[in-house]
Amino acid sequence: MNTIAHLSRTQRTTLAGLLQVRRTEMLVLQALHRQGLSQAYSAREGLAQDAGDAPQQANERTVEGVLSDMHSKEFNAVVSALRRIHAKEYGLCIDCMAAIPFQRLSIEPQALRCVGCKSRHERSQRMPADPMAVT
Repeated sequence: MNTIAHLSRTQRTTLAGLLQVRRTEMLVLQALHRQGLSQAYSAREGLAQDAGDAPQQANERTVEGVLSDMHSKEFNAVVSALRRIHAKEYGLCIDCMAAIPFQRLSIEPQALRCVGCKSRHERSQRMPADPMAVT
């Protein structure tokens, strides 16, 4: 099914608006993070004076790195979706080419896959089970 047939102009406008709002939210959060205006950042700086907190600070930096990577991936996905919102392939699953329902796109307008393909993709990305673990 072609995306023009399954998404109306109004639906595309709605989805574009959702993407713009999310992009703006992410830019604001990014700016706050860079400027160090979050209360968590300020509190951590105050506690950082205690040298005994070094292991916890290392863990916090690791978590921040993971969150930053997730934020970057989501931001890139939103920007990419904004670029292709009016393209023929927007709203089609990149794996099976099925139309992604408007309800799903309303929740995650940057979605690239239908629910079934996303589930399969996520399963394939998981770490293999520990062969030494007792099952």
